[in-house]
Amino acid sequence: MKVELVLVPVEDEEPHHKLLFEMPGVPRAGDCVMISRPGQSGSTEFIVSRTCWTLDYPEAGSIHHAGEPIIGTTSSVTVECEFVAGPYSSEEHKSVAVGGVT
Repeated sequence: MKVELVLVPVEDEEPHHKLLFEMPGVPRAGDCVMISRPGQSGSTEFIVSRTCWTLDYPEAGSIHHAGEPIIGTTSSVTVECEFVAGPYSSEEHKSVAVGGVT
């Protein structure tokens, strides 16, 4: 499942980054998400604050066979995350997580 992470560094600021991942499931509020990159010393860590689901449902007049349920689809899943500093965080990430300059 494709999940877009929206990374928000500090309250009342615009999202810092949007990253798309292929994931086996959707992180829930309170989950910790750690991202590592090749060549980076340490990781970036986030706490999930909320999940937003965008769903599509067929028009009321769409044709379907009697007795068959009409099933909508998932258009997108967006997971909002807040920066946190953890024991394996990179120094750059730690400065952002505690309100430093980005």
